[in-house]
Amino acid sequence: MVIEVDSYELALREVLGKKVAKLRREGTLPANIYGRGLDSLAVQIPLRIAREMLTAHGTNTLINVEVEGETQSRPVIVRDVKRHPVSGALQHLDFYQVDLARTLRAAVPVTLTGEAPAVSAHGGIVLTGITMVQVEALPADMPDHFEIAIDHLEEIDQQITVAELVVPAGVTMHSDSDQMLVRITRPRLIEEEEEEEVLEGEEALAEGEEGEEAEGEGGEAAAEEASE
Repeated sequence: MVIEVDSYELALREVLGKKVAKLRREGTLPANIYGRGLDSLAVQIPLRIAREMLTAHGTNTLINVEVEGETQSRPVIVRDVKRHPVSGALQHLDFYQVDLARTLRAAVPVTLTGEAPAVSAHGGIVLTGITMVQVEALPADMPDHFEIAIDHLEEIDQQITVAELVVPAGVTMHSDSDQMLVRITRPRLIEEEEEEEVLEGEEALAEGEEGEEAEGEGGEAAAEEASE
């Protein structure tokens, strides 16, 4: 089965373990190819090409890789991207070799588009819920992301759930339909002011009760003195 997708060249990698740090300094990104019933294969790709590939395709999108010394390309998806925890620099890629006739499950990102009128009209805040949804599809049908417009959210407390995503033919959604993607909430400042007012009211009530208790104790003491 031949599917027209972008193709990238990978070289075999002999540098393993901690020595891969030298590869990164030289502008080469270490990677591995693995798959169902396959032994993991150590490969490498120029860092610049890896960045361009991720920008163009992200993860879970079908691409072909041509491995040095092999005559046939491999259909893969980028399954995992490792980055430096502080700098965010790319450190490693995992390619998963797929069976084009077999479905796979993946976490696909959800992108919000447009602007919610409730933000400007009512000072609402856009609160995002889950940012990834679980789907299943053949590798060639796997979407790289979902888009959903928020420009119809005109009121506070309006929300969009997974049920409103447009799912292409051949794709099965596994995330719960009632999971929230985005909701318009009340301004935090107003909530904080309301909380302060409640606290002030409770403090005033507590002070009033203490005053009544003190007056009651004073009256009891006066009554005791009078009786004496």
